[in-house]
Amino acid sequence: MPFLFLLIALVFGLSASFAADAVDQHVEDKSDSPATDTLSQQKEYRSIPLPGQTAYNGVGLTFGMGFGMYIPPHDCDCMGSWQVQMEYFYLDWLSGGGNVRFYGGDLDNDVMVMYQRYSGYIRLHTTIGSVDMYVGSVLGFENTSFAEFRKQVSDKSTKKNHWWKTSSLAELDSAETEALCEQSFSLSGFSGGISLGAGYNFSRLFGGTFGAQLDYNFRKDFLLSLVPGIAFNLREVWPWVSQTLRSSWISFEVGGQKYMNRRKDGWSKTVFLGIQFGA
Repeated sequence: MPFLFLLIALVFGLSASFAADAVDQHVEDKSDSPATDTLSQQKEYRSIPLPGQTAYNGVGLTFGMGFGMYIPPHDCDCMGSWQVQMEYFYLDWLSGGGNVRFYGGDLDNDVMVMYQRYSGYIRLHTTIGSVDMYVGSVLGFENTSFAEFRKQVSDKSTKKNHWWKTSSLAELDSAETEALCEQSFSLSGFSGGISLGAGYNFSRLFGGTFGAQLDYNFRKDFLLSLVPGIAFNLREVWPWVSQTLRSSWISFEVGGQKYMNRRKDGWSKTVFLGIQFGA
């Protein structure tokens, strides 16, 4: 019986050794295959973050979304906001895409607003090391709808002033409020513009972005937007992302917007926290 036990142990040991050698050989053969080489190249690929929850990949499709807040330059209340952006790289120097942005919420105690912007763009890219710069043209459509929350009495002079009305806009009628607040975020119809932007990888995990855009519509209104931001490279810390996607960034952006050719002073502000995926 002891000899039988030793024989079984010897056979088991030789079998385990043979299996280990077979697995090692299979891994080596797999590492030499084109599919593994492609995956290895993909792991080494470095992307560059860009403004608006997008990134320079040089190839493929990117998708991004962001949530945040819109802060008007006057006494209107802050708005909740969200945006979605998609971009496709036709060539390593040419990309096109589109985005949708919504603002919504209470302007004051009486009025609610929903602002919608739909836009498409084409961009020309120049990449130098860890920096990507682009210039592009933008075509957009903006629509703003206002709705009164409470029924307005016909005689504005007898309108009751309640203690919870803290905004100075509550003292205006709905027409005055609409005219004032519309100037803060609406281009009202079709518009065209030009955009400039850049992204820079200043470390393995972090990158910086900056975007500028000037829009013009048929009402002869100009809108200047400046958006600096910082991005974190999620692909460097998440193994699944590094093996599956070309890029993935978490971004934080604080932007400023100013209307020109209007009787309105001050800058409105936007704050966005977003995420981007590239395939």
